[in-house]
Amino acid sequence: MLKKFFFVAVLLALTFFSTATEAAKNPADDPNLVKFYQHQGYENYLFGNSLRTREQDGLIVISFDFITYDSIHPQNTRWDRVENMEFAYDESTRKVYFFDQNGNLDYLDPNGTIASGSGYAQGAEIVYYLATGKRFYGTYGEDFYAALGVG
Repeated sequence: MLKKFFFVAVLLALTFFSTATEAAKNPADDPNLVKFYQHQGYENYLFGNSLRTREQDGLIVISFDFITYDSIHPQNTRWDRVENMEFAYDESTRKVYFFDQNGNLDYLDPNGTIASGSGYAQGAEIVYYLATGKRFYGTYGEDFYAALGVG
């Protein structure tokens, strides 16, 4: 009986330790993750090795995997929930779109409000730069692009 109690106590301690470690983790410290969008305490980090590019109907489509980090309540971050997003870039008109839940394109206005997509449009610019090494809108300065570490 004592062995069973000891085993359960060790298991509980290990579970507590791994949960506390996960809660303390900050994705900004992970070189494989790049923050591309943040809003109201939620920070979205893409996995640098998940960028995939294809052409569709004359658009450059870049898809990637990301996680959402709750910077206000880090313990609420679901580290196992990896999501996917796609942005479509019309290089000739310098417009960015994302795909809505029905698979339709929805325009992101880089000069609009957060509600009309400027935050995601700036995030899409980061994604475009990471995937292609080229700037799309030119929203950011030299120091920003140098910090991303892409040639």
